[in-house]
Amino acid sequence: MRRLHHGESVGDRGLLRGWHRYLLAVLLLLTPATLQAQGDYGRDGVELEGFGGVYIPGKLTFQPGETEFVMDDSRWMVGARLAYTFAFNLFFEASGAYVPLRMADQTSVTNLNTLIATGAIGYNIQIMPTAQLFLVAGGGVTQWKPQNSAMERQPEAVFGGGLRIFISRGLALRAEVRDHFIFKTLSETRQRLNPGLTIEDQSTHNIEVTAGVTLFFQSTRDSDGDRVINRYDTCPDTPPGVAADAWGCPLDGDADGVPDHLDRCPSTPPGTQVNDQGCPLDSDGDGVTDDLDRCPNTPAGVTVDATGCPLDSDGDGVFDGVDQCPNTPAGATVNETGCPLDTDADGVYDGIDRCPNTPEGREVDEFGCSVIQAGLEEGRLVLSSIYFQTGSSTLTPQSRMVLDEVGQALLDRATIRVEIQGHTDSSGSAAVNQRISEQRARSVFTYLVSTFPGLDRGRFTVRGYGEARPIATNATPDGRSMNRRVEFVVVNQQ
Repeated sequence: MRRLHHGESVGDRGLLRGWHRYLLAVLLLLTPATLQAQGDYGRDGVELEGFGGVYIPGKLTFQPGETEFVMDDSRWMVGARLAYTFAFNLFFEASGAYVPLRMADQTSVTNLNTLIATGAIGYNIQIMPTAQLFLVAGGGVTQWKPQNSAMERQPEAVFGGGLRIFISRGLALRAEVRDHFIFKTLSETRQRLNPGLTIEDQSTHNIEVTAGVTLFFQSTRDSDGDRVINRYDTCPDTPPGVAADAWGCPLDGDADGVPDHLDRCPSTPPGTQVNDQGCPLDSDGDGVTDDLDRCPNTPAGVTVDATGCPLDSDGDGVFDGVDQCPNTPAGATVNETGCPLDTDADGVYDGIDRCPNTPEGREVDEFGCSVIQAGLEEGRLVLSSIYFQTGSSTLTPQSRMVLDEVGQALLDRATIRVEIQGHTDSSGSAAVNQRISEQRARSVFTYLVSTFPGLDRGRFTVRGYGEARPIATNATPDGRSMNRRVEFVVVNQQ
């Protein structure tokens, strides 16, 4: 302890108040963004702190003739604080502390037994998720109880600030500096020590530097009963009984945006688009979800493969499931139901039928061609069934029916050029046979182009070969009958 002298306290008090300038500098460095930062720690709950530290009392100036005494330069202090912090970072606080201050005069040392009780309002400034600066301001009472003397109480104002660092949501370390501004410091005590002397009241700044441990009991209200308290619950209207995550939102195990309690398809692959029931979309209703469907516009009823593309087992262009004739031969033309067409009703399907206009009732080969049509397809049609009246080139009615089929076949094959050949057997003279073969070939030509105006005359060459090109023996009636014939020989295509 040391004795205080007149005039000493003014300069010392100015030095003690220098910390205010440092606090102001710190606050000016805080940007608006920092001031607006809102952390999850230390909000909306009850705070209980035990603290200890150093109490530095202000200096008193003694009047002439006043009994002087010596105060401790500093003493330890202990105390506790109880506060409630609101969600918007404002808090109210009550605190109490004990300081074993002493004073000494020329003859004795007196324990002042200083008690401090204050109430304050404060504001937290979140600078990190787990760290807060705070400011406090308020008022209270400082009480001194000198030994063998009356108790003295004086009002005070308090203001200051500090730092709170959270180790967990419920535990924090706290350090702060406060200024206890006492309006009348020990005025009554000094008056009792100097009876008959008028004592002038003095105010002092008394600095508190403390550190403590804070227990924080946050609000546990859980309005929706999901076991996540309201202040952390980002989904405050979770239905009763629904399991929630750490943020109070309904669980969504497959992360498809539909909570598990509504999700009828809880194992949807990541990234899959789903409907409001959490099931993968199947826009075309083919049983393959859109995320796997390579053919997203499949018609209704069509059978598809694993990629959602229509199957066409018989390759007829009509998809399985719609195809009413699923085993159509390759190449056959089909209708909209997938069934083969047979326009000329010859038993050979269109598309396979090389002779699509076969007259009704004709026997056809595997390609759908009658004997006449097949002969033209092969390039040589030999007809022994064309008959003429004896010794002439006049066609019989039976022959006209055959030639009608030939004419239609030639119309169907508009690109071929044909030589019409007349042939006879060897009966009679060769000159007569030559002449009659030419006449008969000419008679066939005339009938065809007159009966079928669509036949271009330029497509035909007419020649008679008489008996020169037999195809059978002339020694028998059957052989001679075969040699009496008309041939259509394809010479080239236009």
